[in-house]
Amino acid sequence: MLFFLKKIIFLATTMVLVSSFMGCDHKEKTTTSKKPFENQTITLIVPQLHARLIRGPIQDEAPLFESETGAKVRVLTPSWDETIRRIDESIAQGSKEFDIYVVISMWNGTLLGNNLIEPIPEAIKKQLDWNDVLPIYRNTVLSWNGVTYGFPYDGDCINLYYRKDIFENHMYQEKFKALHGYDLAPPKTWDEFNDIAAFFNGWDWDGSGKKRYGFAGLRVQGDIAMLQFFAAAAAYAKHPDDKAYYFDPDTMKPRINNPGFLKALEEYIALTKFGPPGMVNFAGHDVRDNFVSGEVAMALDWADMGVHAVDSPVSIVKDKVGYAQIPASTKVYNSRTHQWDERFNQVASISGNWMFLVNKNSKHKELAFAFASHMTSAQMTKKLTAMSGVAVNPSRYSHFKNPENWNQSGFSTEDAKAYLETIAISLQNTNVEHDITIAGAAHYYQVADKYIYQALIGNMSPKEALDTIAKEWDVITDRIGREKQIMSYKAALNL
Repeated sequence: MLFFLKKIIFLATTMVLVSSFMGCDHKEKTTTSKKPFENQTITLIVPQLHARLIRGPIQDEAPLFESETGAKVRVLTPSWDETIRRIDESIAQGSKEFDIYVVISMWNGTLLGNNLIEPIPEAIKKQLDWNDVLPIYRNTVLSWNGVTYGFPYDGDCINLYYRKDIFENHMYQEKFKALHGYDLAPPKTWDEFNDIAAFFNGWDWDGSGKKRYGFAGLRVQGDIAMLQFFAAAAAYAKHPDDKAYYFDPDTMKPRINNPGFLKALEEYIALTKFGPPGMVNFAGHDVRDNFVSGEVAMALDWADMGVHAVDSPVSIVKDKVGYAQIPASTKVYNSRTHQWDERFNQVASISGNWMFLVNKNSKHKELAFAFASHMTSAQMTKKLTAMSGVAVNPSRYSHFKNPENWNQSGFSTEDAKAYLETIAISLQNTNVEHDITIAGAAHYYQVADKYIYQALIGNMSPKEALDTIAKEWDVITDRIGREKQIMSYKAALNL
């Protein structure tokens, strides 16, 4: 890792020297410091999620980077909502407060679409081995109108995790088949998921003497639960022949209250009763902890779960985890014909991808590029993807090679192979649910998060909640400019 850091420093130093040479007479050049960024300071903003998620490695690496370069890296970690407010205020005031944004791709429309981010120079892309980055990220999440802006820190997809030892119990298999008429296996559809969650809910299926539950999933307001809702809803509302999902691309009319999303929200709420007590307020770490401690038979989560299950000191499922795609549906709502199409619909979700973006107005762009490059190199991210509690997931071809390398994290080679293959299948699906990536995405999400939760706790009916979201989304769209948002949404969809 230190070797790569020195290469980045050398490259950045070269850029600084070239810039200085071009900007002054040769005779006026002065000898540069051995540390290329002496007395320079950059400020980075990254939201404070639970424990050390996303921000932890950044805070760990900053002191090493500072000692090698002479720079100062200030890492600010506000709450999720506070991060949204501070970035909005910074943009309104000229976008000069932060040199680096560490954000998910929902910020693309606001930051990239408004020309606020510096494109990544080709020399740095070469240094980062850009062709190693998977196309699903390289060509969508990290770029805008064919220009590369985002540094590939994290790749995210939501999958299903299950207790394979429990699923393979012959007595349970016979009992389940007698009850439902089909074999107990990882659920392919949400109907099957519902059957299995109900079957394993509320009894001692592991011989622990304790009541166990069907599944765990993210639900709490003020975290990123809405991302998991949209991932699940895609089976019913993301038609494989239609790139658009959240809005009509010609009018920006919200689709959030159509029959597909309504069915998904009704199911999202109903399934909660098959989770542990208090699941209505589960954050991501609650989902992971409940699964690895043996409380539930299934869990829905990003790739974090795989590493947490084998690395957590409280895990009792280290060699008992199976991996599968997020469930599909046997019908999908067609927003163009306004009818249900009877067809199998499997949708991959790549919501929540974290990246580094360098502010175009930064006074120290070379330094910002150097630190972003250090944190997102193939070597650094390969190390981080195999670490528990940091939420950095595979995004490069090299991350999927040599599953035996994951033994150091607690995986057996066989389990690592199964884990990586499941993620790879998701990332090869052509029917994909992405984040909202137009201007105002954070605010669209905040509205959805608020009212989905109100429906979840019974304060609103599912239809009332979705109709309210649709109305408030229209307000956001009109405030930003409907025609501008139509153009931006089409650009994001490559229409």
